[in-house]
Amino acid sequence: MKKFLLVILFSVLVFDTIDAQEKLNYYDSAYKHNVIKWNITPFLIWGYKNINFEYERTLTPFRSFSINAGLFILPHSGIFDSLNINHSNKSIGFTVSGDYRFYIKNTNKIAAPGGLYWGIYTSFHNYNFQNDIYVLNNDNVSGTINWKGSLNIFSTGLEFGYQFPFKKRWTVDVVFLAPSVSLYNLNMKLSGNIDFDEENEYYKALVDILKNLIPGFDDLISDGWSTDKGIKTSFGLGFRYLIQIGYRF
Repeated sequence: MKKFLLVILFSVLVFDTIDAQEKLNYYDSAYKHNVIKWNITPFLIWGYKNINFEYERTLTPFRSFSINAGLFILPHSGIFDSLNINHSNKSIGFTVSGDYRFYIKNTNKIAAPGGLYWGIYTSFHNYNFQNDIYVLNNDNVSGTINWKGSLNIFSTGLEFGYQFPFKKRWTVDVVFLAPSVSLYNLNMKLSGNIDFDEENEYYKALVDILKNLIPGFDDLISDGWSTDKGIKTSFGLGFRYLIQIGYRF
């Protein structure tokens, strides 16, 4: 979050300039009404496999809509020196979203797509995964856990942001506040043959880490490791923030 706030501050100081192109009349034939953007936020947060692009089109001097789509793949990493999570070829996901923006006429010096805006957005994330978790290099613990399932998140809410045009064709689009109401659906199967004493310190540490790593893990292990299937659907509050680099045409 600190890095995100620093990027916003940097954008305000560097990119809040008005080029000759932005001073053109909105209805001038030379005005650039389209923006294609690379959403760098999931790339930075979840890894290089998360490639997302957005297309924005102005409708009036102070209104626009956009469509965003790309991959949604959560990262996996090693846990302790004695636990490893295999990467699976079946791990894949996608995300799509759209918004309708209102650029604030009384505040902005230029027409869309530039300046301060608010909007209504909807997004959908789907992620399917399958992984084997196995214990290594431990004389007291042995066995394998198979963990697979799918995660779906549907969100809708309001967003507030600022788009900085610069160098005639380039923009930096920052959504700095976007609260939402979200529907979460997690369908997960957990099975395996882990064999060790539940009072073992390693066991306790393993469970604590998996609780943080896997959404809904508490529910799945409420009856022990042999839990076959867990389906959880719930509403909750959500939010998003993003930084995008755009090219106007």
